[in-house]
Amino acid sequence: MRFRNLTIDGDWTFGAGRQNYAVSDKSISLNIETTVKTFLTECFFDQEIGVAWFDIIDQKNKDITILAIKSAIAACYGVIQVQELEYTYNELRELVIKYTISTIYDSRLEGVVTI
Repeated sequence: MRFRNLTIDGDWTFGAGRQNYAVSDKSISLNIETTVKTFLTECFFDQEIGVAWFDIIDQKNKDITILAIKSAIAACYGVIQVQELEYTYNELRELVIKYTISTIYDSRLEGVVTI
């Protein structure tokens, strides 16, 4: 799998040929980061990608939020299983999501997405 690298701001990179693309587990983690940061139906070329943030933002039930994020991660190409998922809010009012997944590359991948 290949996925376009991201800038610090989360935008796709351009102009460096093959240097713009990540492969293997790095590409899966970039795909997860992009998917989790996308609002459902926000992406014009794939209306199915993303998390329904507007539906879960006011939820008091943490299980509903975890299920929505877990479903979005599980739908990403290269993810076989979401093994662990937790989230917290930090002092900067950011949502920090930590996950552990199994990938198609027979590896266990841990990652963090900050929104």
